[in-house]
Amino acid sequence: MASGACDSFGWPRRQLLWRLGLAPRSTSAGDGGESRQLALPLEPTSEIPELAEQMPWERMLADYRLTSLSVGVHPLELLRPHLPGEVLSSPELMEAPHGARVSVAGLVVARQRPATASGVVFMLVEDEHGQVNLIVPPPVYDRFRALVRGEPLLLARGRFERVDRNRNVVVDELASLAPLARRAANDAEVRGAMPGAHHFGSR
Repeated sequence: MASGACDSFGWPRRQLLWRLGLAPRSTSAGDGGESRQLALPLEPTSEIPELAEQMPWERMLADYRLTSLSVGVHPLELLRPHLPGEVLSSPELMEAPHGARVSVAGLVVARQRPATASGVVFMLVEDEHGQVNLIVPPPVYDRFRALVRGEPLLLARGRFERVDRNRNVVVDELASLAPLARRAANDAEVRGAMPGAHHFGSR
């Protein structure tokens, strides 16, 4: 429920969770928990309070925290307005000329370091439109080892490469997007609390 499994009922998630807490539940009693004691069907003593609707950031984070994926808004859709202007989306990248210096950002969905690749790391990152292949040479991996191995949101800079049907970015610099994501989420929370403010990232 916290990750949107019951969104189709039409109630905001916080309202559903509050109502779930009011539902009578049977409890174990006596012989090793095999018998059940019915809860008394008591009515709540107060009205359900007005609960603030979750911001898009909060819903997205709950989805990833509980299920490791989200069928709602993509993190990069929320981050896009805060990224440097030169950062290309995946469709824009496909229009770049071979050899162009480019910047891309995305959620890391795969990492591979084959034993036969002489230390090269292959990464797949995903933005709100599609996926981008990153090639991380050994010297770059050595400089940014912690980011390559564990950072979920990355900004990558490098050279765009077209080889037959393959499209790759040969990376020479990496940066974490976590600080930017925290600032964007805090900004969204402040804007959502302002009277008349639109929810950040809402469609």
